[in-house]
Amino acid sequence: MRNAYAQTSVAPYAVRARPHAPVATPLEWGELDDQGIGPQHWTLRNLPDRLSDQGDPWKGLSRCRRSLGPARRRLDLLSREDAS
Repeated sequence: MRNAYAQTSVAPYAVRARPHAPVATPLEWGELDDQGIGPQHWTLRNLPDRLSDQGDPWKGLSRCRRSLGPARRRLDLLSREDAS
């Protein structure tokens, strides 16, 4: 939902160009309420410990993927209908 001017998204596990090398880290839903976690919390130094203790919250995410083929075909049909 980052659709406003100058808002960008960051790929998971991307290292940010900031002091102490913070890392963009996927979180579990329950972690969102933790006041101690912020954009500087996970770094190149402590992220390996997190992953070895808790695992990757996005492990298995690829099981949720969906093909874009049917949506693309539908859009093609709609654009042809609009052109006629």
